[in-house]
Amino acid sequence: MTRNEHEEVESYALAVMIGLLSAGAVPPDLIPSKAFDIAEAFQREKLKRIGDKPPFDS
Repeated sequence: MTRNEHEEVESYALAVMIGLLSAGAVPPDLIPSKAFDIAEAFQREKLKRIGDKPPFDS
């Protein structure tokens, strides 16, 4: 995993945690692991559908 991918998963997990806390759908002790499960699944799906981010044009 590249540093950029690591940071993306971390950001997605934080957003998921906020959503799960807001919804109250998951017990609080399960939220961190569930958030990272969802974030990692999102990252895999994103790469499958749109691939890696292209470099900036020079």
